[in-house]
Amino acid sequence: MSASMLWEYPEFFLAALAGAIFFFLNKTATGARLYLPTFLTEPAVTVVSAMPAVYVTWLMRSQNWSGWRSNTAFGVLSSIKIYIPILLLSLLTFVEPLIVVPLALVSFFGPDIVIAVNAKRRQQQIIESLPQALDLMVLCVDAGLGLDATLQRIAAEKSIVAVALNEELQTLGRDVLLGMERERAYQELFRRTGVDELKALSSSLNQSAKLGLSIAKVLRTQADFLRMKLSQKAEEKAAKLPILMAFPLWFCVMPALMVVLLAPSLITFFENAPSTFGRSLVK
Repeated sequence: MSASMLWEYPEFFLAALAGAIFFFLNKTATGARLYLPTFLTEPAVTVVSAMPAVYVTWLMRSQNWSGWRSNTAFGVLSSIKIYIPILLLSLLTFVEPLIVVPLALVSFFGPDIVIAVNAKRRQQQIIESLPQALDLMVLCVDAGLGLDATLQRIAAEKSIVAVALNEELQTLGRDVLLGMERERAYQELFRRTGVDELKALSSSLNQSAKLGLSIAKVLRTQADFLRMKLSQKAEEKAAKLPILMAFPLWFCVMPALMVVLLAPSLITFFENAPSTFGRSLVK
C-alpha cells in the first residue's frame, strides 16, 4: 500500500529525499567528513570549474569560510551539486516535470545556500568570542608568556572560546611552529575565515612587533574596540526592530485583531439591518 502511494504521489518521496540531502550536507559542512572516489569527483569538479570564474571563486571561498576544508571537500561539494540534479532529472519519464525540475534546481543551488549560511554563522561565532579570547591573551601576556605560547594556551582552552575560533587559533599556532612567518600566518588566518576583525587584529600585532609596542596594550585596545563594535551592532539591530515588525503587525496581527473585535458587531448589525430598514420604509 505504501509503495503504491509513493508511486502515485512521488512528490512526497522526492521532497523527503531533498530534505535528507540538505540535512546530510549541513552535517558534513559542520564537522562530519564525506569521501567519494576520485572517478566520481573529478568529472563533477571539471563541470563546476567550467562555470563563471566569479561563481567558482565565491563557492570555494564560502566553503573555506564554513570550515569544510580537506583535499576532497570541493570534489564532494561538486559531486553533490552535479549528480543529485542529474539523478532527479532522470526521473522525468516517471514524474511530472513541474515537480522534478524545481527539485533539481533546488538541489543544485541548495548546497550554495547551506554553505553560505554555515560560513556566516561561523564568522559570527568567531566575532562574538574574539573579545573574550583577547582578554585571556592579555592575562597570559601579562603573566610573562610570549605571543606564540599565548596562542597555544588559548587554543588549548576548548571550553572558553568558541569551537570555530579555537580551531583557527590551533591552525595559526601550528603554522607558526612549522616555520611560517608570523605575518604570513596572520594573512592565512584572514583568508581562512574572512573576518575583518581578525585582519585588523593581525595588522595591529604586526605593527606592534615592528615598532616594539606593548602587545598587552594592543590586545586590550583591540578587545575594547571589538566590544564597542558589537554593542553598536546590537543597537543598530534594536533600532531596526520596529521597521521589521511593521509588516507582520499591519498585515498579520491587525487584520486578525479587527476580525475579532468587529465580527460580533457586524454580525449583529446585519442580522438586525433588514428589520430596521424595513420598518423605516413602512413608516
